[in-house]
Amino acid sequence: MSLPPSELPIRRILVALDASSHSQAALQSAADMAAKVGAELLGLFVEDSNLLQLAGLPFAREVGGVAGRARRLDSPAMERSLKAQAERSRLALAAIAEPWRLRWSFRVVRGSVADEVLAAAHEVDLVSIGKMGRQPSIGSRLGPIARRVAAAAPRPVLLTKHAIPARHGVGVVYEGTQAAVKALWAAARLSREDGGLTVLIPATNGAAAQLLEDEAAQLLRSRGLSAHYRWLDSGNTEALVRLLQEDRDRLVVASADSPLAQTLLEEMDCPVLLVR
Repeated sequence: MSLPPSELPIRRILVALDASSHSQAALQSAADMAAKVGAELLGLFVEDSNLLQLAGLPFAREVGGVAGRARRLDSPAMERSLKAQAERSRLALAAIAEPWRLRWSFRVVRGSVADEVLAAAHEVDLVSIGKMGRQPSIGSRLGPIARRVAAAAPRPVLLTKHAIPARHGVGVVYEGTQAAVKALWAAARLSREDGGLTVLIPATNGAAAQLLEDEAAQLLRSRGLSAHYRWLDSGNTEALVRLLQEDRDRLVVASADSPLAQTLLEEMDCPVLLVR
């Protein structure tokens, strides 16, 4: 039984595109979701004004990844590089959208990457972004732009490191709050028959976990739905992460204000959908 469209209306998906592998994963995952719910893809490439400003400085240098040689950066070269990256992003979007007959559009803007993504987010129903982009964050699985978008976007945000496989399960963190109920409905709609839905219940003891499981089961039964349930020790973050990492291909849905949201983003390699 499908859920009413009002539970998680997804008509347009914004994909933040750049030259990173995580961006390609975000595109593939967004296309998979768009095909599932009949949504349109909007690709956004931001010509980073910070990079252009840096390229104009006389001491700016770029170090090649293979030879390790430094070469001087200049504004015209950076302009050409960004335009070439934008064209590759457009072609990648077309290549993945057209075989699935997805409606799509592509836009190039100039400015702060996070600011432009957040501005465009108001036009769509969901934002798809790679966990790490052109500005890596040392010692973290989450880049600075993705972190800001996840915290401030007015819409749900899908953050990916690897593309979601064609067959995958969906897990949802359920903590009994109103926001967790919204995440539960979102996960139920996105779960596939061949992947199934798993409700992840963080609790400090078995009695509390059983109450949450009974509550989630009653909600799902009211819509003719069922799920598997897994209790997580919310007091043991290390064990919790270890359990969740067992299935890196699972899409995990959580409310953006869940106490576990930051742990999921920083510690997990699996795709995470934050629902608002």
